[in-house]
Amino acid sequence: MKPPDAGTPLVRYPWVVVRLRCHVCPRNADVRLAALAARYGHRVPVRSVLHGFMGGCPWNPHTELRKPQKYGHRCGAYLPDVGSGRPPDLPPTMSGLTLIEGGKADMLPAEPAPARRRVGGEDE
Repeated sequence: MKPPDAGTPLVRYPWVVVRLRCHVCPRNADVRLAALAARYGHRVPVRSVLHGFMGGCPWNPHTELRKPQKYGHRCGAYLPDVGSGRPPDLPPTMSGLTLIEGGKADMLPAEPAPARRRVGGEDE
């Protein structure tokens, strides 16, 4: 199965939940796919859903209310599951174990501890 991209229509989106997040503000949404298809239509790409999410953002660069700014804040809306092959609602126990490269043989040897000297003891 190919992971979804921004041009994937809602009818081909592989998961039940579409997650929308923003880097700039604390806004986020987890919307069911059926609700998005009822609102926007089933042939709309997820990119259009993201633009709809950006519509309520105070930092939306596409609104007429904001004057274009060269160095001003912009909306940081994104779809965290786009390009990911793992479903967003998959429990961690179902993903299986992950093999980590390397092991004990790859560890660096520990340096020997410096010799301890007794304070106030005899000098040799």
